[in-house]
Amino acid sequence: MSADQAKFFTTTIGQNLQGEWMHTFKAISAVPDARKDYKPEPNSRSAWELAHHIAICDVGFLHAVAANNFGVFPAKCDAKTIPELADWYKHEFPKALEQVLALDGNHLSQIVEAWGMKLPSMTYLMFCNNHMIHHRGQLTTYLRPMGGKVPAMYGESFDEKMGG
Repeated sequence: MSADQAKFFTTTIGQNLQGEWMHTFKAISAVPDARKDYKPEPNSRSAWELAHHIAICDVGFLHAVAANNFGVFPAKCDAKTIPELADWYKHEFPKALEQVLALDGNHLSQIVEAWGMKLPSMTYLMFCNNHMIHHRGQLTTYLRPMGGKVPAMYGESFDEKMGG
């Protein structure tokens, strides 16, 4: 992969991530803190475990790309409540994304090893995107049974009309 290709891909997926993280922030924020231990069944992660996993991995993917090293994955977060976690994510994700978007193509095209794969660094941005959307979908299925409301994302939800 050329440096120009890596920079183009990063810019493109970065623009997508700029919208996606805001949806994820809304989903994390929608978890009722008093019910964060909710699990849909015993083998599932709790809402807290899932929300925390999303936050630290999303930010962690960006840190790993910026460092070209997965030794910094996942990110560290000391939040104990849903509002603290959502605030941390709202602050850390865009800051980390901004750092990645400022990287040059030579950095982004470097081969990085993670989970037995050796891929150009910027490839892990797609992992970030897919991971975020996958787990956010899981988390939103927890919201109504917990007494929460599902936020509008790609259109209205039953609970939130567009613009509301």
